[in-house]
Amino acid sequence: MANEIDWTGSGPAPRVKAKPNRAKSGRAKSAKARRRARAPDQTREALLRAAVAEFAREGYGGARVERISKAAKSNDRMLYYYFKSKEKLFHEVIEHCYADLVAREEALDLDLSRPREALAALIAFNWNYYWEHPELLSILASENLFKGRHVKNNIRRSFSNTQLGVLDRVLASGVERGEFRSDCDRFHLYLSILSLTYFYRANLYTLSSYMQIDLAEEERRNAWLAHVQAMIGQLVLVE
Repeated sequence: MANEIDWTGSGPAPRVKAKPNRAKSGRAKSAKARRRARAPDQTREALLRAAVAEFAREGYGGARVERISKAAKSNDRMLYYYFKSKEKLFHEVIEHCYADLVAREEALDLDLSRPREALAALIAFNWNYYWEHPELLSILASENLFKGRHVKNNIRRSFSNTQLGVLDRVLASGVERGEFRSDCDRFHLYLSILSLTYFYRANLYTLSSYMQIDLAEEERRNAWLAHVQAMIGQLVLVE
C-alpha cells in the first residue's frame, strides 16, 4: 500500500531538523557587535590615512574628497561626518603628521650621560625621519602656501614645546658635564638642525638636477649626515 511504512530501510531516510547551535549563533552575534564597535574608529583612521596620501600627492588645492573616500573604502558622507570639511580634514592631517613625528622623537632612547652621542642621535633622527616620511615634506610645502594658516595656535602649543624639550634635556646634560657651552641659543640650534636636515631632503630632486649628482645615493646621504653632526657639534662644544 502506498501509505504503508517501509521498515526495511530501503526507503528515503526521514528528515531530522537539526537543533540550532546556540553557542555558535551567540559567537556570531558577538563578533558582529565587536565589528560594529570597531567600525567608527577604523573608518575614521582609514579616511585619515587616505587623506595623508592624497594631500601629500596632490597638495591642498589638487586633493579631492571623492578620491580620499574611495581610497579609504568609505564614502563622502562619512568623511564629512568625521571631519566636517576639506579644510578641517587638512588640519587634522597636519596634526596627525606632527603627532607622529613628536611621538617618535619622544620615544628615542637617548643616553643623556653621553650628551655628544645623544645630540648626534637626535640629529640623525630628524634626518632619517624626513627620508622615511616624505609625505610630511609635501604637506608642509602645501601648508606654507597658506602661510601656515592651519598650523597656528593648537598645533604650535601641542608640539613645538615638546620637540624643544627633547633638545633642552640633551643640552642641559652636556652643560652639566662641562662638555657643552652654557650660552648656546637653543632656538638657533633647533633651527639649524631642522634646516640642515630638512632642506637637503625637501629639495632633493631639484638640487640633484642642478648639481648633476644623485643626492639620494646612500654614500652622499651618510656623508651629509656626518657633516651636519660635526657642524652642530662645533656650535655647542666647549673649546
